[in-house]
Amino acid sequence: MKKILFLFIASLLLQSCDDGDIIITSFNFDDAELKACGQQGNYVFYKINPEALESLSLKLGVSDSLYKDAGPKTYALNGTTNFVNYRTYDGDLGASYFCSSIPPTAPIVTVDYLAASGSAELTTIFLFDDDDGVPAEDEFDGDTDGDGIPDIYDEDDDGDNVPTALELDIQNEDGDDNPLTNPLDTDNDGVADYLDDDDDGDGVLTRNEDKNMDLNPRNDVTDPNVGADYLNPEVADTYLVNEYRLHEYTINKNVKIVLKNLVLVSGEEEITQESLNMGTIESIEVIEKEATPEF
Repeated sequence: MKKILFLFIASLLLQSCDDGDIIITSFNFDDAELKACGQQGNYVFYKINPEALESLSLKLGVSDSLYKDAGPKTYALNGTTNFVNYRTYDGDLGASYFCSSIPPTAPIVTVDYLAASGSAELTTIFLFDDDDGVPAEDEFDGDTDGDGIPDIYDEDDDGDNVPTALELDIQNEDGDDNPLTNPLDTDNDGVADYLDDDDDGDGVLTRNEDKNMDLNPRNDVTDPNVGADYLNPEVADTYLVNEYRLHEYTINKNVKIVLKNLVLVSGEEEITQESLNMGTIESIEVIEKEATPEF
C-alpha cells in the first residue's frame, strides 16, 4: 500500500485514498457569507474564513445574464475562464480583495488549489412582492380578477381599482397588528373587500362607482357621512370604467450555488468533492416593475 499522505490544513477535513489522491469531505466555510461582485464576462463569487486565513472562490467568465431566468443553470469548470480556487494566505484579506480591478499584492497566497474539472450550478429564485399587505403564502394561488397578473404580485387582487392594501384591516380593529386577520367585508357577504369586486353589494362593480373616472373610486363621495360611493349601498350610480390603474411590484432574485464533481489541483495533489454547497445570496438582483393590465 502506498504511503498515506496527510495534508494538514486547519479548515479542511481530509481523507486519503490508496492511490494517493486527497479527498475533501468538508470545507470550513459554513459560517462564512457568500458574496459576489463583477459583471457579465467576469462574475466572482467568494467566501472568506478569516480565522483560518482561507478563501473559496468561483469565477465565471460568461456573457450570460446569470439571473435573467428562474431555475438552474450549469457551467462547466475549465480552469481558465470558469474556475474555482481554494487558497490560504499569510495575512488577512481586505474587503475588496476579490473585487479589485488591480490584483492586490498582499497578502501572499501560501496554498493555491485550482479546479481542473467539475461544474457550478446556479439556481435563481424569483420572489415577487406586491407590497399589498397579504403575505405570499396567504395569497390566492391564481388570478382573482383575470387581469393577467397573478395575485401573488397583483397589488389590486380583485381588479376594482382600490389597492388591496387599503381593503384589509387598516384600522387594526382587532388589535393584533395583522391587517389580514380581519380584512374589510363591507357588505358582509363572506368575501373580503380585497377579493370582492362589488364591495357594498349594490349590484354595481366597485370599479364602476367612479364618478370622475380617474381610476380611483375612493374619492367619489355622494354622502360624506357614509363615505365613498363604492362603500355606500344606497348609491348605485354606474359609470363605465374599462381600464385598470397602474400596477407596481418588485422582483427579488436569490441565487444558490452548488459546486459538483469538483477537482482542485495543486501540483500533484488533488482535492475532490462530489457536491459542495457554496451558499445563497439573497436579493442579488432587485427589479422594480410597472405594468397596466389590459382590460
